[in-house]
Amino acid sequence: MGKRLALAALAVALCLAGITDAAAKQRKSNQEGVGPLYGFGAGALLPEGTLADFNDPSYFIQSRSMYVEKVFGGRAAGYYGDTSGTNGADGGRVYGFDFDLVVKFGGARTFGYIFGGAGYGSMTFTRPGPTPGTSVRQGDFDWCWTGGVGFSFKHNHGFYLEASYVSYQTNPEATAFIPIVIGFQY
Repeated sequence: MGKRLALAALAVALCLAGITDAAAKQRKSNQEGVGPLYGFGAGALLPEGTLADFNDPSYFIQSRSMYVEKVFGGRAAGYYGDTSGTNGADGGRVYGFDFDLVVKFGGARTFGYIFGGAGYGSMTFTRPGPTPGTSVRQGDFDWCWTGGVGFSFKHNHGFYLEASYVSYQTNPEATAFIPIVIGFQY
């Protein structure tokens, strides 16, 4: 179910990107700079891969800062997510931060953007054990890779929508999740 929800969110995001891009082309405001944006948001954390074996989707909280001029910029985010456990396992949690490069498309007030970069944080979760039917509790501080797509609406006292893919480099294999966030920005 998590993959279907992620694909549906990606489809919605791509449709919004087309609408945003078309509106921006009509106004020809792509030459205007955006400047700094600060925001706070909440949404869903969708576990992927081994994280999905013992963890259900749950909530995700984010604080995001972004600086974008005409096309390029940067993004920094701090976050916390929690999952409830399944199959008798304890739930998981993740907290960390990431720094990303941003490529903007659209106008100065309403625009879409893609981002990608690296981060660091802590992830605690239950994963399948070495033998069938067993589980292992794992908690590590690790580096992560992140990438995603976002949309900013009315940059002064407006809101934003982001969907990303975050992959922590945990041993013995990477652990990933998809956060989908809606938030307010100023």
